[in-house]
Amino acid sequence: MRARAHRRWLAGLASAALVLAACNEVRDLPEPPIVFAEVEPILHTSCLECHSGPFAAANYRVEDYFTTIRCIPDPEGQAATLPSDASAPILAVLEQATHADLLGADEASALTAWVAAGAVPDARGTHPGAWNDPRAADWHGAYLRSTDWQPIIDPERGDACGLCHEGSPAPVDGILNYPPGATDCTDCHSLPGGVMACGTCHGDGLRGYPPRDQCYFRGPPAGYAHEPHSEPSANNPSGLDCQACHFGEDFSMLGGNHGNGQVDVVFQPAWGPNASYDFETKDCTTTCHVRGGTTPNVAWDQAGLDLQCNACHQNPPAGHAQIACNNCHRGINAAGTRLTADAPHINGRVDAF
Repeated sequence: MRARAHRRWLAGLASAALVLAACNEVRDLPEPPIVFAEVEPILHTSCLECHSGPFAAANYRVEDYFTTIRCIPDPEGQAATLPSDASAPILAVLEQATHADLLGADEASALTAWVAAGAVPDARGTHPGAWNDPRAADWHGAYLRSTDWQPIIDPERGDACGLCHEGSPAPVDGILNYPPGATDCTDCHSLPGGVMACGTCHGDGLRGYPPRDQCYFRGPPAGYAHEPHSEPSANNPSGLDCQACHFGEDFSMLGGNHGNGQVDVVFQPAWGPNASYDFETKDCTTTCHVRGGTTPNVAWDQAGLDLQCNACHQNPPAGHAQIACNNCHRGINAAGTRLTADAPHINGRVDAF
């Protein structure tokens, strides 16, 4: 018993040494002049009453760091704290009559300094100050991408997230007590699945497919055509899951083609033996889409996809009875012109009653 206890003590000591080594690797970072913790009390005292909750004024909230740096709901979708000067919306609004007397001189100066410094979330510490800012060059997501996600895959690495943070996908054996102040990964990655929830890297929140949150992650790949395929519709009441077009992957962890930095399209066998995707034209050739046929060539970065019946077959098909569809098929509207959510469709069968 005493030998086992001694081994456990040695293991704990070794783990603590690893933690301390990892924590001391990046402490030569510049100190930001002002961080969010210093302006948060100002925002909560002067702004939170109007800018919080589901009915926040102008649909803008300052409840925490991430809501404060979000885009304001205007046609341009401009980030509230960008650019890093007086034209940033969070500062520009102070010049309006409705906000002119909202902050005192010292408070306005502190908020201006914070925006000018890059709206840094945290003080210098183990990680860079902008470690939690999705737009920053030293954002932790960018670091993980540059390391092929190894810190959340390999618990043996010196920079393994599990050395300091509970909730890592690859916890480190022997870590019983995490360093004080080390945030649990699931404090931010709180969706079902934690860090490995599809919405963490793809899509936005509970929506686990592209496009990303366009406030934080602008530009390609937009992937707007994922929605009409993934969400239930009259053409496909159940919607398609990721395996329909990224077949054979284990998405529970990173490895293989999952997280390799490329978009891999492998259609499920039901789509036909010659199913393919053209990365240049961004269109599909499957049992549902026929390149060069009647299906419109809709690129995956194009918003909007509304297929009419004639997109896949004539309405009615050639040689078919010239009567309203609902005379023989269920799931058709009363006028006999459109599918409803109850229509058995694209299921490989001709359904009639």
